[in-house]
Amino acid sequence: MKFLSSATASLLRVRNLVDDKYRTKELSYAFILIGTSMDNLNVAAAFSMTESLQKEMGASSADASWVVSAYALTLGAFILLFGKLGDVHGLHKVFTLGLFVMSIMNLICAVITSNIIPLIVFRAFQGIAGAALIPSAVGICGNYFQGPKLSTAINALMLALCASLGVGVVLGGAFSLTSIGYRAFFYFTFAISFLTSIVLFFIVVPVEKTEEHHKLSSKYLNYGGAIFLVGGLLLIICGLTEAGNRWRSPKVYVTIPVGFVMVLSVLLYENVYVRPYQKRHPTLETYRAKLVVLFPAEVVKITNFVPFLVGLTANYAGFTSLMTSLLLYHEFVDGNSALLSAGKVFCTSAGIIVGALIYRPWLQQKIGSKLLLIWSATVCLGTSIWVTRIDHTNKNSFWIYEFVPQLLYGYGTNLFYQVYLLALLSETPLHLQGNVTGIFQTIGQIGICLGTAIASSIIGALDSTQTYTKDYVQTKCVNALWFTVACFVLELVMMVFSKNTRPVAASQEENTVEDSEDKSDDACEDKV
Repeated sequence: MKFLSSATASLLRVRNLVDDKYRTKELSYAFILIGTSMDNLNVAAAFSMTESLQKEMGASSADASWVVSAYALTLGAFILLFGKLGDVHGLHKVFTLGLFVMSIMNLICAVITSNIIPLIVFRAFQGIAGAALIPSAVGICGNYFQGPKLSTAINALMLALCASLGVGVVLGGAFSLTSIGYRAFFYFTFAISFLTSIVLFFIVVPVEKTEEHHKLSSKYLNYGGAIFLVGGLLLIICGLTEAGNRWRSPKVYVTIPVGFVMVLSVLLYENVYVRPYQKRHPTLETYRAKLVVLFPAEVVKITNFVPFLVGLTANYAGFTSLMTSLLLYHEFVDGNSALLSAGKVFCTSAGIIVGALIYRPWLQQKIGSKLLLIWSATVCLGTSIWVTRIDHTNKNSFWIYEFVPQLLYGYGTNLFYQVYLLALLSETPLHLQGNVTGIFQTIGQIGICLGTAIASSIIGALDSTQTYTKDYVQTKCVNALWFTVACFVLELVMMVFSKNTRPVAASQEENTVEDSEDKSDDACEDKV
């Protein structure tokens, strides 16, 4: 304890070298957006680094694909947990520490040269660090800003996430062409994430604690449930990853149901056993009466909870299926390099960026969320049908059936996330921002894995060492694109049944704690 106190005091002295006048929410948020982009950069770049990985490591395509899957596996499994830990210990602390750990994992991945297994292991650790970023960043956004500033902050978050997604695929391919191959990308991301985490250590503005924040004690966190939850999610995501190769495997039809049962058991334990007990005994000091749950009942009170839950899954699955199908189409039908293929699908990210730039927050206030959500799903559905017309015999196929519809699809996708995030942050209590964001992000990760698994199983295993007819690959890719269409049909149906809401920041206002003793204690903790 003395060592910990001494270390904390030393950190405080170092951090206090920067004057408080340089600590503003706007400046902190700018660097948080830079750090947040590291997650999508690491996810997207791996897709276009596969060829370099196989060449540098002498690995098979299956082993190289696990460099992508290992990150996604742990990322999806730990997001919900880190969202909760952010609410308990401070979203700014979890974000900064997660970014610092990610930078170290990037450096380790960069120096691994002889064996792909250690690379896969440390990519998994990197995914755990990445899980601390997204829910914390979204939660910080909701805690830092209210009213019109919240919409502007969400817009900036969308730009950072989507730009990094598209740029990541391009950078992965570009760095693969350097003399040291894929390792150049990891050196690059190490430098950015390390410097950003250090800057945030000095300038980040602590998330202000409310009365409800102080009721969230790490001592009473549902650790047993957390273990079950992470284990269950790992099984689900691992099973969906394996399903891309073969659905009729024990690794799929055993792990997925078992994983769902584990996750469901945590949900039922907390909401059928613990919550009723806490309502009956609000003043007791027993462990069960004070247990901090992972699935708060408040999440189901969010307007359009079910439409968002199902729609988000469908949206992520459709997006992943679209990207997977088009990347494989350009590589195996058009004969494009990974870099050029990535450049072609960047149109979707460009559409999202343009959509974020032209979006105006007053649209939701004047039109209402329901019409915007229906319009968003309609645009995504229409453009996904448009893309199914791709034809390798038409020399202008890309410009006719991909360029414009990808841009419009990106616009429609941005519109969905603008409305969804504003509703989520406006209606979620400040002390649950990270937790609730983590729940929805976990659903999104499952949607990504589901979309990848189904698209990959429809298209089948394509090996660059073998020769396929263009008609054969095109047919497979188009079939997978029709799954994308089905996803957006489901999303449209859910949006039709959504409620028309105009979320306002006033719904999330909570009284902050003014007790001087608590604030003194928090100041010491927050500055670390």
